[in-house]
Amino acid sequence: MKPKQLILLGRPGAGVKTQAIALAERWQVPHVSMGELVRGAIAAETAIGLEARPYVEAGEPVPDALAMKLIRKRFEQPDTMLKGWVLEGFPRSLAQAQGFDQWWAAVGQPPATVAYLKATAEFLIIRLLNESSEKPPISAIRERLERSQQALEPLLEYYQQRCSESGPGRPTQFATIQANLSSAEVASALAQLGEEDTGAAKLIRDQAELDALLVSEPLLVVDCMASWCGSCKQVTPAIDKLAETYSNSVMVRKIDFDANRQITKRFELKGIPAVMFFKNGERLETLTGIKSYQEYNAAVTRLLA
Repeated sequence: MKPKQLILLGRPGAGVKTQAIALAERWQVPHVSMGELVRGAIAAETAIGLEARPYVEAGEPVPDALAMKLIRKRFEQPDTMLKGWVLEGFPRSLAQAQGFDQWWAAVGQPPATVAYLKATAEFLIIRLLNESSEKPPISAIRERLERSQQALEPLLEYYQQRCSESGPGRPTQFATIQANLSSAEVASALAQLGEEDTGAAKLIRDQAELDALLVSEPLLVVDCMASWCGSCKQVTPAIDKLAETYSNSVMVRKIDFDANRQITKRFELKGIPAVMFFKNGERLETLTGIKSYQEYNAAVTRLLA
């Protein structure tokens, strides 16, 4: 699995920052906030911070060039390069979006997935009123939302166009998610973004889907793996071969450890990769670490007995 890279867009009140923090925690990747980068640079009195301070104090957006400097400085760190990231608060302009894409491609990175949390003005007004202790006039909130939408429109058009031009092998995605849904439903929709073809053994998205499979599938094999796990990558070909060989008799699936950390405690796993073998919902065997195809095949044979 490739590192997950997501840009999250939305108007005030859509829950962009809250969802970004939660998703970064779920995926175990860095959460990058432009607002925090700016405040951190100002507090540290860096050259960029000193240059940005007058704009922040005046309530004006940071110029594109400064925003790009902050983003490049943060994204040149090993954690974002290697693990992936969830970004919010950036881009704020078409120039920023295009500048980031050009730079990110120049350093050999694939285009990021972009998600837009869309909500009606009425929904956002109610949420912003509930979040504010000062209770500003509705007209002021509505004007703020209109300005925000006007700033978003060029970005949405750009990312939609970029997505439509994606060819084979380019995983670029653009998704619109209804932010009027419950926070849990929005979080679930976001968690499914950027998923890729995982081979013959498809991916179980979460534990709710796993529970459903345990009830519906008499014979189930589940490979608990992670994108950063080298041993997991060595096991993948054997698991995919199992899925192909036993496609008519045994359900073979993978589950992402990073998105389902509770699975370790639930099944008392000692490490990953961990391949679990279930019969009628009961776990009969677990093979931990790198095993040969023959060992996995023998375990399936015992499952079929």
